[in-house]
Amino acid sequence: MQRRAAAAYIAFFLVIAAGSYAFIATADAPAITISGDDVREIEAGDTVTVDERTYTVAEVKAEQQEGGGHGGGGGLKYTVRFEWTNDSARYTESWAANSTVEFENQTRRVLVENGTDRFELRWEPTAQFRPAWSDGVLYIDSEPEQGGRQDVAVTSYIANSSNESVQSVAFSESDSFERAGNRTTIASVSNTSVVLEWTAPRTNALSTTNNQNISLNEQPYVVHFKNNDTVLLGEGQAAREQLQDAIRTNDRFHDRINGVWGVTIGSGSVFVLLIALAFLPRKE
Repeated sequence: MQRRAAAAYIAFFLVIAAGSYAFIATADAPAITISGDDVREIEAGDTVTVDERTYTVAEVKAEQQEGGGHGGGGGLKYTVRFEWTNDSARYTESWAANSTVEFENQTRRVLVENGTDRFELRWEPTAQFRPAWSDGVLYIDSEPEQGGRQDVAVTSYIANSSNESVQSVAFSESDSFERAGNRTTIASVSNTSVVLEWTAPRTNALSTTNNQNISLNEQPYVVHFKNNDTVLLGEGQAAREQLQDAIRTNDRFHDRINGVWGVTIGSGSVFVLLIALAFLPRKE
């Protein structure tokens, strides 16, 4: 009688364990994806235009990450990078007073006329002239090719030279000049510094990863990797919400699967235990 009852329970839990496992084996997780007229596929090299600003898809990458130990970390890290060029970006540069700067392929010293908006770039002697400071005055060897040393203050050397390349260049605030192919303006002059500004192209980049929001030209978008090389780019808040709904549905599915795994493991454990108990020796 004991074994007949055990056999009935064994069959019951076997059916439960087998049925729950079959459900796990055949159940398909709902796909995480987005679709619709506001969703497009993009790959590296494609362009995306948003309100007259054109972005280049500079990179679409799926990179294998190393594990973090204890079973953590690892997996694929997804990255998509967009780039766009601002053709008239503003650049600035500051020259400290009494510092040396490069100007027209020469080293020159920035000398600000205190209390004014004027400064000059004074020729700075090279090592050939063996420059040396004494009591705050810069001296050079005026005839380095000759023997000995002919010391002269650099200001005197410049004043008495007919060589235009060593003459000081004077500027005032708002003056402009060509520098590295750009029209550069003297934005401000103070006792401590000179600020230059100019416009030139600048490449801007922004990156994101899988299932993340991104703003392109201040417009809402969302990114989902269809595979390692293709990205679904959804435009608008509706696409963002659609993706979040898909993620939540997928999460609920896996929560249920985890619960069914509990049923499978529990039923299997009881099944094994009942078999063991059924064959215990009986007391007469």
